[in-house]
Amino acid sequence: MYRNRYITANRPDIVLVDRSVRRAITVDITIPHDDNLVKAEKDKVSKYLDLAHEITAMWNVESTVIVPIVASVNGLLAESFDQHPKLLNQGSDTEDSSP
Repeated sequence: MYRNRYITANRPDIVLVDRSVRRAITVDITIPHDDNLVKAEKDKVSKYLDLAHEITAMWNVESTVIVPIVASVNGLLAESFDQHPKLLNQGSDTEDSSP
């Protein structure tokens, strides 16, 4: 498929494709300084937005989710870090056995 658009951010750290639910997940990991957690997370999402649209169109999936994993050099995690396992498990056949 030929596209007239050049995508500069085309190398995320991890790309997962779940063909059973027709969904792709791009994961990008970054380790910024402590004061830049929120900015780094927003930058990663906006950086890979064009790639997510291209993956959805070219790989015949219904959606592409961008998951930025941000941990600071001192071990601080972004506030949204607890949502990432939920995003990665959407559509999986495994059941959660926790109470």
